[in-house]
Amino acid sequence: MKHAGHGALALLTLALTSFSTLAQDQPEQKPGFFRQLGGSLKDAGQRMIGAKPRSSTSTSTQAGPLYTPISGAGKIVGLFKNEDHQQAQMGRLDWPRVALSFKEWGASLPCWTVEARIWTSATASTTETFQACADAPLTIRDDLGEEAELNDNARAKATTDLMVGLRVRPGKPNTGDQRTTGPNPPREPFNVTTSRDGVAEQARKVALSAAWASGYLRAEDLYPGPSGILTPFRDTRMWIAGFDSAGNRDK
Repeated sequence: MKHAGHGALALLTLALTSFSTLAQDQPEQKPGFFRQLGGSLKDAGQRMIGAKPRSSTSTSTQAGPLYTPISGAGKIVGLFKNEDHQQAQMGRLDWPRVALSFKEWGASLPCWTVEARIWTSATASTTETFQACADAPLTIRDDLGEEAELNDNARAKATTDLMVGLRVRPGKPNTGDQRTTGPNPPREPFNVTTSRDGVAEQARKVALSAAWASGYLRAEDLYPGPSGILTPFRDTRMWIAGFDSAGNRDK
């Protein structure tokens, strides 16, 4: 019985030790994307789901700027930044809306000229022209105040899964398959159809830069929630309105 008691005590000690070690190995779960990952965006956890520390040697830092103003009202930057993003995702915000028309474009052109028609109501709009680069760094700042850049996997998720799959909610006003400058979006805001190889993909990349600069699309839209499931992006207040035929630079 004495030996049996020692054996049970040893097993209990081993179990407690294993539990303690396991508990130490688990990251502290805190609310918010960055804290859930245990701190700085420089760790491997963030890289897995789409963020990496920005580096001076990053190839994307040589890809041109996210946004360069040319003319117009200059309202696109931060346009959606201070609104309730959750309400937008639930389809409860109608304005502002932004129609992106490409004035200078091409599959091999790294930076496109974009005209944005910004609607603040069904009857009021302004236009702004700027340049946006397809592979410009998409940066965020973490809870430590460090700047980081979304990696290629996150960018691909945005321009394929998210943008291609986006549809206007049933019952919401839309123009069907016709693309216009507004005030209503087409049924598929970013899923353009083109006969030229690479143009549709490059168009979504340029639109992503505009979406990022405006705050329409954010980092939290690209990673799964606590359940491990990515919440579908449902805000359709930005869309690709069309291409200026005179602006084709692939000729």
